[in-house]
Amino acid sequence: MLVHVQEVPGIIKVRHRTCVLLQGGLDPRIMQYIDAAGLTELFKVPDMEVDHALITTLVERWRPETHTFHLPHGEMGITLQDIEVMLGIPVDGLPVTGRTNLKWSKVCRDLLGHEPPPMIPNSNKSTLAGVRIKYNWLDEQFAASPTADASDEVVQQHARYHLLVWMGALLFMDKSADRVLLFTLPLLNPISNVRRYSWGNAALPWLYWQLCSASKKDTMQIGGALLLVQLWAYSRFPRICPITRPPLPPVHSGPFAIRYIH
Repeated sequence: MLVHVQEVPGIIKVRHRTCVLLQGGLDPRIMQYIDAAGLTELFKVPDMEVDHALITTLVERWRPETHTFHLPHGEMGITLQDIEVMLGIPVDGLPVTGRTNLKWSKVCRDLLGHEPPPMIPNSNKSTLAGVRIKYNWLDEQFAASPTADASDEVVQQHARYHLLVWMGALLFMDKSADRVLLFTLPLLNPISNVRRYSWGNAALPWLYWQLCSASKKDTMQIGGALLLVQLWAYSRFPRICPITRPPLPPVHSGPFAIRYIH
């Protein structure tokens, strides 16, 4: 997983992480649990570079009072239907809620099988900082696929890791650029319960909050589901979108995002 932070004068720093599956895809045992979680479509979203200038332009036209973009021809906004269609995220189900004052090192140990090193006081080098943990550390723990004789518990730990990373990168990106929020991790146990939640109803308010924060004077960075913002713009303003995949058979199922390529 690569971290991209582009710094150009006058352009907002867009926090974006690249999620790319290994050639051949994930271990079928892991995919079985991702299918059970109901988030298979998210793993079909193609790797795309974020258009920093486009995001900046839209942020300049965002109005926190209405949660819409004020454009020359009127107001337009991103809706739950957009996030469901573009990214394949479920928008029906239970609200995504939970405690944020958990002992997160213990949560990591119980659900991922690895406990992060102790926190370093007054330092930003700690692997775990509050509810956020470094991506690099997670990647190191799960660099290798489960062995052929791995237990079902180990396979589930790998599945939770992939779910946590992809959801963090595509839905709940924050401004740290190198850390992922752990608040979703307790909801990944058991994995079969994941499909009960409305992840779209959690990701969209998070995006709204990021857009509202970025629209303030002198703010120069933004997180959130920015790929969704870009795909929304492509679908609403076709003349600015890159090349699209031709609709040739066989038509591959997946989120609307798969039709766009660079």
